[in-house]
Amino acid sequence: MKNLVIFFEIVIREFRRFLKNKVALAIFLGAPLLYGPVFGLLYTDAQLYDTPVVVVDYDRSPLSDRITDALNEQENIAVSAVHYEEFSLQNGFIQGEYYAIVVIPEGFEAGVLQKRTPEIRVDVNASNMVITNYTVRAIQQVLATMDAGVRIETLKREGVPPQIAEERHQAFSINYQRYFNPSNNYLIFLLPGLLGMVLQQVFLLVLAISFSQEFEERTFSQLTDKTRSAFLLLLSKTFPYWVIGMLMWLLSLHGILYYFGVPVDGRLPGIYLFSLLFVMSMSSIGILVSVAIPSQLKATEILMVVAAPAFLISGFTWPLYQMPDSVQYIASLIPTTHFLEGFRKMILAGARLEHLQSEVLALVLLTMIPYLFTLLIIKIRIGKTCKESKMEQA
Repeated sequence: MKNLVIFFEIVIREFRRFLKNKVALAIFLGAPLLYGPVFGLLYTDAQLYDTPVVVVDYDRSPLSDRITDALNEQENIAVSAVHYEEFSLQNGFIQGEYYAIVVIPEGFEAGVLQKRTPEIRVDVNASNMVITNYTVRAIQQVLATMDAGVRIETLKREGVPPQIAEERHQAFSINYQRYFNPSNNYLIFLLPGLLGMVLQQVFLLVLAISFSQEFEERTFSQLTDKTRSAFLLLLSKTFPYWVIGMLMWLLSLHGILYYFGVPVDGRLPGIYLFSLLFVMSMSSIGILVSVAIPSQLKATEILMVVAAPAFLISGFTWPLYQMPDSVQYIASLIPTTHFLEGFRKMILAGARLEHLQSEVLALVLLTMIPYLFTLLIIKIRIGKTCKESKMEQA
């Protein structure tokens, strides 16, 4: 009986402590209510629509026009542009402006009519397996239907019965060429993103205690005794984490990715600079929370709430352009979204920094804006600490 009373006393005590902890209460009750609908919105339609593709039509014939129209009518893809002459499409391919290029050769319709089985080439950006699978399936469906229809029409004009026409040779062939992950390797697709997420989690966890530990242990005055420059304090406190973070990332880049055979085809100086920008942007968010929340535990809890949905809404697996506008906006505020998109382009497609202008600009803004707020808060805390020191001396 005594143990039962003790049990209920401790249970009631724990409930009271939990209800008094506003951060824990918000996380425990709010996170499922917030994340559940967000994650559900990501996959509402459960398939991709209007994935952009480009048609290069060297034939300019009625048949090639019919194929282009049929591709555009397929719900999973949309023809974003049609080119009629030799054209450099590599940059748009690398930057993700379109995910497939359908090339209809010159003399295509004549070749079909003469039963020479001309070939349509389809170049596919295979860096994202989800997009690749939907795109290839949609194009294959359209071209296979068109092939069957053209074959039957041609042979029917020759007096061949439809049943026999369906069994005759192809009107044209299709040749798929996959780029950036030609083997459709799931490891190549997923591992770089997972390593980027690990780097994010580590930075947020470590930076969460950078300043909050000083406040809890009342050692911040030791820093203000050395300097009252908010900028110098901020730079001094974050620089070690930049160094450690980059060393850890280089180990992942040249160790783990190399060991598991993930290709790194981009130019290394550009990859290093882009990675450093990501490290700085993550540091800026972590240090802002650490300065604003003078409690190691609460700062960590808040950053974990921010970090938890980052990978799913980053667009690394499920395309960002398929998500609702509200989710896209939230994703745009997380550095990982921009880094993972750019990093995959760099290591798999060989993209350079000039191909990643939007990603670079986003990371610069997500670095500078939190740091400006952090400087303001540090200045306030320096003033408060100096005032308290003078009062103690008096």
